[in-house]
Amino acid sequence: MRRGWLAALAAISLFVLPAQAQKPEPKAFVEAIYKTYLGKNTPGLDLSTRAALDLYFTASLADLIEKDAKEAEKLQEAPLLNGDPFVDGQDWEITDPVVTIQESAGDRATATATFKNFGKTVTVRLALVLTPNGWRVDDIFWSEGNLRGLYKPPQ
Repeated sequence: MRRGWLAALAAISLFVLPAQAQKPEPKAFVEAIYKTYLGKNTPGLDLSTRAALDLYFTASLADLIEKDAKEAEKLQEAPLLNGDPFVDGQDWEITDPVVTIQESAGDRATATATFKNFGKTVTVRLALVLTPNGWRVDDIFWSEGNLRGLYKPPQ
């Protein structure tokens, strides 16, 4: 009888573990981003507010993007990030997205998103960090440069 109770308690404990016990998957986070770009005339992600930036980027990267946008607005100029960082361009018609995770160690991961934009194959790498709010992008690497690199002073 006692063994039966112990077995029942063990089985029940499997179902009542808090949702936080399971670490979110970086692949699901990145796939959700690219899903917003699929097809013709899709809006993609709205990155125009700090709240929106915080949904996708680490605080330090969101700070850089926000600071640049405010400075550009004050000077009535285009910001350094003059396009969408997830598609490496200003316009898109995304098809065939494939997301892979190359590395995942603890609270860091590297994702690669490969897709066609207007028929041309594009590959974007994302450096991800697991924050208390879930996975966030800490940098994006394109064929020519990276997002954090936009904000470094010229040498």
